[in-house]
Amino acid sequence: MLLLQITSAVTAVAVVALAVCLIPVLLEMKKTAISLRATTESLQLEIRPLIKELRDTVADIQVVTSSAAANADGVNLLLDELGHAGHNIRMINKIIGVASQVVAGSSAWVTGARVAGKFIADRIIKK
Repeated sequence: MLLLQITSAVTAVAVVALAVCLIPVLLEMKKTAISLRATTESLQLEIRPLIKELRDTVADIQVVTSSAAANADGVNLLLDELGHAGHNIRMINKIIGVASQVVAGSSAWVTGARVAGKFIADRIIKK
């Protein structure tokens, strides 16, 4: 019986020691839960306006993106027309180059014909 009494006494002391240690731990856990609840509530109050602003920003970005996509067709058309205009300018430049060569060549022919005409006229007059 003595062994049973010793075991019971040790068990009672262990339970008392556990209760003494467990009470402050439970009090700290209660304070932590209260603090966590207050922090969660303040975060919810701060996050709601932030989420609303974020949704407004996303909506604005969608409007800007759709406007840019709508104007992309106009920009593509403008670039195509600029390409055609550049091609036409190159063709005009080639034609002007050919025309200037023809004019330069014809003035040489005209000068040559005048000199030949004077030479023939001088020969005829001398005879």
